Amino acid sequence: MLTPVAYRLLWLVVVLLVSGCSQDRLLTKRDYQESQRYFTQGDAENALLKFPHRVERGDFITTMEQGYLSLIQGKSQINGLQRQAEVLDDRVRYHVSREAKTFFYLQTPEDYFASEHEVIWLHFLLSWGYSLQGKYSDACVEARVAGSLLSLAWSPAGHFDDPAMRLFLAGLWTMCGEWHEAQVDLRAAWFMDNNLTWAKDLAELDQPPSNLFLVLGGPGPEPEWNPELTANPLRSERQVSFRLRGAKSQLSITDRHGIAIVPYLSPDAGKWYERHLARESELHELIMDSTYGGKAAVSSTIAGGKIAATTGIGLAVGISGTALGAAIINYVNTSNAVELGLVVAGASIKKGMEISREGYRESAGELKKDLDTSITYRFVRYLPEYLWVGWSDQPIAYPVELRTSALRVRIAQPSVAGRASVTVAHVPDAAIVRRYW
Repeated sequence: MLTPVAYRLLWLVVVLLVSGCSQDRLLTKRDYQESQRYFTQGDAENALLKFPHRVERGDFITTMEQGYLSLIQGKSQINGLQRQAEVLDDRVRYHVSREAKTFFYLQTPEDYFASEHEVIWLHFLLSWGYSLQGKYSDACVEARVAGSLLSLAWSPAGHFDDPAMRLFLAGLWTMCGEWHEAQVDLRAAWFMDNNLTWAKDLAELDQPPSNLFLVLGGPGPEPEWNPELTANPLRSERQVSFRLRGAKSQLSITDRHGIAIVPYLSPDAGKWYERHLARESELHELIMDSTYGGKAAVSSTIAGGKIAATTGIGLAVGISGTALGAAIINYVNTSNAVELGLVVAGASIKKGMEISREGYRESAGELKKDLDTSITYRFVRYLPEYLWVGWSDQPIAYPVELRTSALRVRIAQPSVAGRASVTVAHVPDAAIVRRYW
């Protein structure tokens, strides 16, 4: 029989479980497994078909991810991205950190705090999509919004800027017919990273190259849990790091007649995610007050209640068995009553300890799962880690083949064929990838 304390503990667990289940479920790393498997194999079509659709439909993260998966297939399905831009218009906020760095963030209606690079990529994706639709004026407007977020001229100290993003932005300007703006961003990329001499050389061209190739590489980073025993377990910035999964392979680009285009590799996105974690630290209180922060707190309370309840049950079993053993010794009139009573008491204590230990192990495992922030960490998964840029003034005959040591991709036609022919493609370039052709 359970003691009154054990009953109260069990009732607390039931209440906490009900309160936890009443919250909207968030997508986890496991929900993405099948989609990610296809994506890392270079099959964006099936990655989108297997994308988890049950929850978070129409939210910022899933809209960004599905928009990217569509665009790398050459499909301009950007209605969701347009709705996001309309809803989020003028909602960017700025924050100055203790180190005098200027962070900006965007709090979405579903209470997600979009990162700086994610907000900029929203406008990148829209610009890309509008160019695919032939709406070049709209594409240039989105490119200009993205450029203004990268510049933040009013606060030059510690603002967010990045050479890889500048390179892609230069490609977007070229797609919408603004080569002068593309030159500005190519020079900005070289200024930030003087190893990019090829970007400076490209910027020196008076006219855009006849053929420009932008190949997005990498499957996106993987969040990993790195808890510190002395840290508050709910402080996500001390628990999560990002591991880039792209191999940065040597890429070849050849047309139908074997003409080779030399691709140049950009810096990777590592600094995007370093900046992301630094910003998470600065905005910690805001994030913990959000829906997601509350969910993490409830999860830890539920698991803690389970530990307390199972410990109480084990204790009750041990105490009850000991009392029964004492009763046998005192009231059973047989020659082996003492021996039998001791056996019952000992077995009860042993069983109670087993219940407590097993309950602790299970509950601690669930607690670890609940607090493993990498499983439920909120970020936009489907974004590139780097890009290759190549160009040529020679006539190019399609299809064009992109090849690494592990993968090949055939491009049937350029993405935009205007003043310059611009091709945007994606190579997952995962460090471990299965061949699929």
